[in-house]
Amino acid sequence: MPLDIHVFRTLSDNAGALLRDPGTGACATVDVPDAGEVLAAAKAKGWTISQVLVTHEHADHVQGIAALKQATGAKVFAPEAARAGAPVDVVLGEGDRVAVGGYEFETWATPGHAEGHVSFIGADVALVGDVVFVMGCGRVMPGRMEAMWTSLSRIMVLPDATTLITGHDYTLSNARFAAAMDPSNPAVAARLTEAEAAKADGRFWALTTVGEERATNPFFRAGEPALAATLGIVGKPAGEVFTALREAKNRF
Repeated sequence: MPLDIHVFRTLSDNAGALLRDPGTGACATVDVPDAGEVLAAAKAKGWTISQVLVTHEHADHVQGIAALKQATGAKVFAPEAARAGAPVDVVLGEGDRVAVGGYEFETWATPGHAEGHVSFIGADVALVGDVVFVMGCGRVMPGRMEAMWTSLSRIMVLPDATTLITGHDYTLSNARFAAAMDPSNPAVAARLTEAEAAKADGRFWALTTVGEERATNPFFRAGEPALAATLGIVGKPAGEVFTALREAKNRF
């Protein structure tokens, strides 16, 4: 049975995400940027949070966990690196499994943005934190471009229909960069128009699919000749094109 998913803005641009198994009523939050906002979202839905699934150790993803755990008694599942900033009940790493009711996720180690970053991969939903954004990817730690490319490469070959729950809404900035790097791509142009409309309407946009990203995300498309041509590095391996794209985004 598919999960019920509720994604909402928290802090300024973080994605709050609640997952509920309709069969059992079990409910998990993905990270806790702000405990009050996450609890308010759950209350508005009539859901009771019983689990926290933590993608990585950065403060804007873990700073609300202690308060939420105190309020709900939720069990916290997290990578080892998150223990420095939050109470953790179960440490998860590559290959470990965690279930929200009857829906099971496999844990993948996806370093690059953060050394301890993990993603939770389900049958039709993946929780990718700050590895993938709509038409973008997270900033990369110094010296870890290859690790980030490996992490992205794992995610981008999931089935096209897989829903990706990302960690932030940087969609308009990402869409503008994608249009600059992939100017002949009509799918990118259409998504830029949609991103501009979403921004104007105040709509929060942190949900996407693998198929949509394969069509429009320049980092997913690093193996496409058009991206290498824009950068003037035709013939270079996809990993090198990714590095050049990420460096270009840092300056964009």
